[in-house]
Amino acid sequence: MNPKDKRVNFGSMEPLIRDIGTVYEFYFDQNTFIESEIKTFLKEFETKRGDRDLYSLSQQTINANNTIANINRSIHHSNQFLENINNNLNQINSKISTQVENESIHQEQRNNDRLNKFELELVEKKSIEDSFNQRKSQIENDFNEKASTLRDKYQIVL
Repeated sequence: MNPKDKRVNFGSMEPLIRDIGTVYEFYFDQNTFIESEIKTFLKEFETKRGDRDLYSLSQQTINANNTIANINRSIHHSNQFLENINNNLNQINSKISTQVENESIHQEQRNNDRLNKFELELVEKKSIEDSFNQRKSQIENDFNEKASTLRDKYQIVL
């Protein structure tokens, strides 16, 4: 017998191929199962992510509102303090202006006093010089008279 003659006929191969396909699909081809698992995972992830995002957005909104409230309070307090500072500066400015005016008046008075004193000193100096010149001329006149008298008396020729 020829080995070719000993062929075993199993019949139709279709049920076997179908069974192999089913086994392959069951063990190796998990596309539909994996796709459904991926879709489920993504839905859960997006739901959780959405919840986290909503919570985060809520917290950020609360923080932003608190920040705005703090800024408004700070602006209000700053305006009050700036008004107080402005009032104080106006008072100080008026005091300084008054002081400068008073100082200007006093300086003008001192300058007038100095000028008057200088004029009085000039008048006094002039009167002293006039008095000195009068006495000098009187002394010279007296000297010349006495010299003339002595010359006449002793007849001295100069």
